[in-house]
Amino acid sequence: MVLDKRRAYLLSVIMQESEPVQAKVLSESIGVSQRTIYYDLQHLNDWLIEQQLEPIQNIYGKGYDLPETSRSNLKTQGIQVTEEYDYQFSEIERNFLLIVKLLSENAPSTMKQFMELTQMSRGTVVKDLQKVKQKMLKHGLDLIYSRPKGYQIKGVEENKRKLLSDVLSYTFLNKESEVFRSKVYDLLYPYAEQRNDTIHEREEILAIIGEAERELGLSLTDEMVEILSIQLIVVMKRVNAQQLIIIDPEEKNVLRESAYFQASQFIAEKLLSRFHVEIPDDEKCFITMHLLGSKVHHDDFSTYSERELSGLQKVVERMVTDFQNNACVIFDDRKGLEKNLISHIKPTYYRLKYGVNYSNQLTESIKTNYIDIFHFTRQVIMHLEYYVGKSIPEDEIAYIALHFGGWLTKEKKQVNVNYRAIIVCENGIGTSNMLKTQLESLIAGLDVVTIQSIREFNVNRQEVDVIFSTNFIMEKEVPVIHVPAILSNMDKERILQQVNDLFGLESAEYDESKNFIDMIEQYASIHDELGLKAALTKLLKERIHQAKEVRKPLLHELLTEKTIQVKTSVSDWEEAIREAAAPLLSEKVIRPEYVQAMIDNVHELGPYIVIAPNIALPHARPESGVERLGMSFLKLDEPVYFSDKEKHRVQLIIVLAAIDNETHLKALSQLTELLSNETNVKRLIDSNKTEEVLEIIHQIN
Repeated sequence: MVLDKRRAYLLSVIMQESEPVQAKVLSESIGVSQRTIYYDLQHLNDWLIEQQLEPIQNIYGKGYDLPETSRSNLKTQGIQVTEEYDYQFSEIERNFLLIVKLLSENAPSTMKQFMELTQMSRGTVVKDLQKVKQKMLKHGLDLIYSRPKGYQIKGVEENKRKLLSDVLSYTFLNKESEVFRSKVYDLLYPYAEQRNDTIHEREEILAIIGEAERELGLSLTDEMVEILSIQLIVVMKRVNAQQLIIIDPEEKNVLRESAYFQASQFIAEKLLSRFHVEIPDDEKCFITMHLLGSKVHHDDFSTYSERELSGLQKVVERMVTDFQNNACVIFDDRKGLEKNLISHIKPTYYRLKYGVNYSNQLTESIKTNYIDIFHFTRQVIMHLEYYVGKSIPEDEIAYIALHFGGWLTKEKKQVNVNYRAIIVCENGIGTSNMLKTQLESLIAGLDVVTIQSIREFNVNRQEVDVIFSTNFIMEKEVPVIHVPAILSNMDKERILQQVNDLFGLESAEYDESKNFIDMIEQYASIHDELGLKAALTKLLKERIHQAKEVRKPLLHELLTEKTIQVKTSVSDWEEAIREAAAPLLSEKVIRPEYVQAMIDNVHELGPYIVIAPNIALPHARPESGVERLGMSFLKLDEPVYFSDKEKHRVQLIIVLAAIDNETHLKALSQLTELLSNETNVKRLIDSNKTEEVLEIIHQIN
């Protein structure tokens, strides 16, 4: 393993400090996010262990420290670390800097200015400009060069604003590089002559947005407030340069009727009073579009029109119903889920309608860590697509998936509450609730009493045992654990370790092992008490972690030779369900009453279990008689009818016995992927042996 320049510099910073150094200080020294610092420290520790040195220690409440033995050994072994580090912009950061400069200034830009801005050679800048030109063309714009003047962008102002919105969204939702964000600020602020002036004027604009929020009766997410403040700066710059946007007259009339237009007028008046910039009517409509498309932390439904609320409610109700049916789950707090989905989908609708794009930096993480929830969300997104009249981008689907995921385990707590916590999250409702679910599932006895934005946290402190925050918060009386919005396995390990250190949980586990030893001594002789203690402590720790991490079996683990049947025919659909469930009964996965519950559901609700032509998925609630997770498969040569209609003709019956809302999701998402392919369905119907069915199932990994 080799250390790159940044990590070598990070090690040198820690080595040179006589006292532990906090993550925030390291972040500011290197110009990257604290999350990047955490990952770099993990990499450094792997490297130190490889060098047979003690790793960097995280001393609670103080910071990161390198043990003295490692310090001296590094010097003794002659291992070199660098004392210099210059932040270098990535290719995408350089391209975006060039775009911001070109779009935020009215005068042409020169090659010399580009080279100074990016700190790159002429050759690199030329290559970057070629990629910038390609991006411009996709937005209906053109990058023009003339020898006496320089580079400038030609095209419709609306297209320029949309491209700039895309870039700013990436910039201020991507927290990895503080240096990059700071550079963009320097390019955008039109009035400040010094850094202190920039900070002051930015605070004034944020205060104006805060007043507008109160006018609307809602609370925008922290990240949306950040982006909106930048949008207002852009509006002022473009208006001053007489580069004005033009809104279609009919659309302008629609926007004027919105309560958000009143807020835009309020903002325009404040900008005129403070910055002496008169905002034209079309620009107010442009601001209205961005307000309508901004994600909210809290919302007030009283601002919705009756038609708007009614339409959104119908869309959300259909999405939730289909998600429950497709994923075989029941949301215990369905009303809460629907309310929060409406609050999210309303700005989603307007973002799509007006082409206001906000990149979702969590999309890939969501698809990686919650691929099954993302899969079922994609299945129900058609209702929103029909309502909007456009296809829904993956970034928006990922945000909606967070809502479904965050409500899968919304139920009364079955464990004693040991620690009260709050989550401070700058993202939207869905992200916050998913993080709440992740943390409460990870840490036994944790109760997240509320979720706050950073702005809410600063004015309303709660009495809790611990604070989890997605952004840096200075620790005062209450300990703070900094977390990403979506937890990877490495993040979970780090958080568990911090919680263990904070509340002394490891000593509690040790005491529990001692109780086991006391009991064993009553019935047997112990020859190695220390060895037994160590083994028991390790076993108990593993069991605790396994209990917190919900394992989701794969499809081939549930559908095996024992649970697959191929039969000629059955007398009716009731017998079809009984026959299909027989392997689960014999394996004691379910009790007889579960079979009856599945049949009763069809009598009561109709043939809703026929999920596609030729396919039925009988299931009931876990409390109806499920002992453990299971799935069984029955293929019939002759079809059975679940009603008089041809569409309820079935040859493949898959019984699902779920134990909760989560454990079966991976296997079920694999099953639906398998059955969505008509060729696979035909092969299953044509199969005559269990081995043939297994062969098809094992195609899905």
